[in-house]
Amino acid sequence: MRLSRFPNEGTETILDIHTVGTRVFVTVTRFLNSLRERITTFSNNNCKDSPLMTVDISISELSGTDPIIREILSNQIFDIKSDLNQEIKDNHFFLFFTDSQNCVTAAISNPFEKLNEQWVRLINRSYGTELIAPRRDSQNLYSSL
Repeated sequence: MRLSRFPNEGTETILDIHTVGTRVFVTVTRFLNSLRERITTFSNNNCKDSPLMTVDISISELSGTDPIIREILSNQIFDIKSDLNQEIKDNHFFLFFTDSQNCVTAAISNPFEKLNEQWVRLINRSYGTELIAPRRDSQNLYSSL
């Protein structure tokens, strides 16, 4: 599963949850500077000054009883609906999930304002899961902007 969070304020975060055998892992990629701000204020000088994006990448093993795992394993994950706005300044969330037989892709903007319980539960659980993976590694990624 991949859940990407693009808040209207703050920095973006991507959570990847995957299995290796019977073990479950979470990889958290945190952009340390706002990707949205960099894209929306793009200029040639912006890239000349620094073509790098600084990210923090953390990996940790998850318990099979972690709340996000229970949420993912519920059959409701395949019923999650998209409701994406076109306004760039909104809070945007993107989901990709596959169980190797079926897959779902969905996106939503402002799920808390829309009172979309399924999205709100998944997002809230993702914040708790993000805290499991300690901040370990800061890397510079070259920007292709």
